[in-house]
Amino acid sequence: MKTLIIFTALCFGSLLAFGQKLELEKASPFTAVKWENGQPIVQFENEWYHFEKLDTFGKEELLDFCKERFGSRWQKRFSEDLVEVLLGMGYQPQIEVTLQLSKEGVSNTYTGTFTLENRMSSLLYNRFMAESKFPQKIPIAEAIVDLRQFEGVLQTVSSYSQLSPVDYPLMIKKVVDTIVKENTLVDVNKLANEMAKIMSEIGDRHSSIRNESFNNIGHKTYNLRLPFGVATLNGKMVALKKDEEKEGYTYYYHAHPYIKSIDGVAIETLVNTYNYRHKKAPAPAILSWGSSAIQRYGALLYVNEITCEDSVTVVFSDGRAEKTETVQLTTENNGYSSTVSQAYFTNTDEISKKNFEGLSKIVGGDIGYMSIPQMYDYNDVPGLENFIKNTLRSFSTTKALIIDIRNNPGGVRDILQTFAGYVIQPKQSPWVANIAYLRTDETIPGDEESMSGRYLYRYHSEQLSDDDRKAIDRFNKGFKLQKAVNNSKFSGPFYMVLHHGKESYGQPVYILVNEESFSAASVFASAFKGLPNVKIVGETTDGSSGNSTVLHLKNSNIRMRVSTMASFQRNGKTLDGNGTIPDIVIQVDEKQVLDGYDTQLTKLIEIINL
Repeated sequence: MKTLIIFTALCFGSLLAFGQKLELEKASPFTAVKWENGQPIVQFENEWYHFEKLDTFGKEELLDFCKERFGSRWQKRFSEDLVEVLLGMGYQPQIEVTLQLSKEGVSNTYTGTFTLENRMSSLLYNRFMAESKFPQKIPIAEAIVDLRQFEGVLQTVSSYSQLSPVDYPLMIKKVVDTIVKENTLVDVNKLANEMAKIMSEIGDRHSSIRNESFNNIGHKTYNLRLPFGVATLNGKMVALKKDEEKEGYTYYYHAHPYIKSIDGVAIETLVNTYNYRHKKAPAPAILSWGSSAIQRYGALLYVNEITCEDSVTVVFSDGRAEKTETVQLTTENNGYSSTVSQAYFTNTDEISKKNFEGLSKIVGGDIGYMSIPQMYDYNDVPGLENFIKNTLRSFSTTKALIIDIRNNPGGVRDILQTFAGYVIQPKQSPWVANIAYLRTDETIPGDEESMSGRYLYRYHSEQLSDDDRKAIDRFNKGFKLQKAVNNSKFSGPFYMVLHHGKESYGQPVYILVNEESFSAASVFASAFKGLPNVKIVGETTDGSSGNSTVLHLKNSNIRMRVSTMASFQRNGKTLDGNGTIPDIVIQVDEKQVLDGYDTQLTKLIEIINL
């Protein structure tokens, strides 16, 4: 085992050299972590030690944080994402770190170094151990037991399976019949793919099915990619390459910019059928996720159980004429990265360093602008709450306010509450912003912790005032659910009610969104939609608000994530599958895709200044 770890560390040290800049968020001081009775045993300088302390953080403090934050994945996150753990605790680690480790009862202090090679070695060790513990093929009887467990979770835990017309018991039965007919050991990866296909039909955007012991690094074709970038433009897929003369991109073929098909499969089929996990997303998100999936062509074929060759035949088009070329797939990442994506990574990186200044500015002469790259928990990012409040105060006399949540993947609702006090006007307060139901066969008489953490409360909750209840009564007179909720399968409604603050902003507010505004970011946009002083601008969000839970199937250890909450917008539609439709649609154009020019923001500024 020691030889394996040393070898993999050396191999990936050479393959993944990262130059002068250390990517601390993907680094570790350990080359492996194993567990004995829930306690971490770490590999450091080719020896195993009992872990006791890292800088000022004792073992119990670190482990308690991991358990509380990451649930069932706490051991994995400690061993593979230690920097993220420390950042979550409000601590910025240095490249060199003080470690207290013990061996045979003798404790000593060492100086460790966070490196990407160490982290990769630890990740490979985890995968090796997972493969050893959970074989990649299991007997038919064990696979059927797992499928029955899968069905039971959908019946008793999943919220969206109760709202979906999909006959998932029949789909599961067909998988069982196929397994019995084939009469051989069941491949766990294929089993996970079949479950994922069923889950995708239900429309739970927070759901996922994953074989955690799958080693994609060792898989021959899984990591193969197209040799060009793929992006969406005017509802079509375009092939791009980096422009060598200027920052930005150019068409792979100027005369034939669009991708029509790959190996005879129409691009629409690849997007809508092959990329099945996102088939129930709002239309703009389907295209966005589809472009990423097509770029990672080997992985896309793998989850469809299709053999991937080393080269593919691509038909390019200009809408009329076509050009056919056979291209060699590659493991290099030549993918497309939009200007909005690049801004997202820049902002999140700066926030991790407690630098918030780049999040806000004055644009268009006298318009306040603030970018929110994630819906952070204020406890994880000290100083962010005060920065947002102080910035909003400084914008009090501006002509308008733009809140940019494009590419925001979500998080928690703390930031939403802060903006609510500023955006909501006294005449609209209290404002019923979100309604949700919890999947349960039992009666829930009062509030529930997982819902309270989302600022969702029952009608008679002590957290709601009489004025809040009057607002709910007025709201319910015109509120109608898009999908009926079975009262025997769900709790009664939980309400998120927002209020104006002492310093309400009196000018127009524009919330800039796109198809990658997800989860709590989509809730943010949805919560304010309909206010007379607020306009949602951009593309329809990816929606979703699920209060998800994670389980592992008994024999295959397949990880199953499902939503336990059905979340509805003020218009009665679920967030999942619908997203939040903008009041003003502004799509990306060629200049934004190729040149990195933020057309969406520029056009919005022009609209405000008209």
